[in-house]
Amino acid sequence: MTQLYSNGIELDMDDTAFGELEDSSGLLDDTKEIQHRLTDDGYLFLRGFLDLSEIMAAREEILLKYQIIGEVDAEHPLNDAVYSASNALFDIDLRAFAHSLRNGVAYKRIVLNDRVLQLHKQLLGGEARAFDFRWPRLARPGEGCGVHCDGPYLTRGTKHIYSSWIPLGDISKIEGGLMILENGPKHPDLLKKYLSMDADRNHLEWLGDPRAVQKKFGTRWLTTDYKAGDVLCFGMGTVHAALDNHSPTRKCRLSSDSRYQLASGALDERWNGPNPEAHGADKVFFPGLGSWNNRDFQDEWKTVDKRGRLVLGN
Repeated sequence: MTQLYSNGIELDMDDTAFGELEDSSGLLDDTKEIQHRLTDDGYLFLRGFLDLSEIMAAREEILLKYQIIGEVDAEHPLNDAVYSASNALFDIDLRAFAHSLRNGVAYKRIVLNDRVLQLHKQLLGGEARAFDFRWPRLARPGEGCGVHCDGPYLTRGTKHIYSSWIPLGDISKIEGGLMILENGPKHPDLLKKYLSMDADRNHLEWLGDPRAVQKKFGTRWLTTDYKAGDVLCFGMGTVHAALDNHSPTRKCRLSSDSRYQLASGALDERWNGPNPEAHGADKVFFPGLGSWNNRDFQDEWKTVDKRGRLVLGN
């Protein structure tokens, strides 16, 4: 198997440390079983769950916006998503650009898809609603995402939340798909203090070196070669990260994170409402462009000035 990396760390590719996600598509008609599978394994992987044409429409919509600002190379087919570094990032209103990305018509059709909402109704045991904030994510060559759980970042309203990671196009392992720590929820003592924290109030950074985390838990990292239409669901206590994008063609990885809770539950004000401000009005969700161990959320969130212009941290 090709050597893979996460956060610049060479992963242990032995069968005892690295493996494949298990497809649970065959269990969708059994609500109790998929709830059990999600609770027991910490994730639910559904191969080919969403309509391919809708996924590709969202992909084209987002990539075209990145092409307009020069991040995606216009000399290649749009779907190839070939990276082309652009100084335009420092000249545009990044706040307005990010708002455009997460509110695109085709993209919202994915996050608010009837099938996705029905799935989360099954998982939650009641009517589900999506968070008002959505997280479309472009990972440039060399970029990934650090080791963490979603709980400390999302649960001021309710802890009964599930995340859905949706590849917006095919994503091979070498291009940097999401990876899940196997049986992470079965080790509550290793996560108890961490999951009791609030990321904003406690100034959390990434959990650490992905290889060291894997050894600490004594389990494996799980991933797969994702296809457009796949969906990966997981809970607030599931340890996860992303593989680094080492695409040989400089292809950008495009994916989406969205969150779902009971419609009757209390809402986390950071992520819900007509204009959620997340980690502050001066920060915009725009992953990449450097690595700060997510100090002050800088790996994922970029500081902008009053005109929305990018201000990179040190």
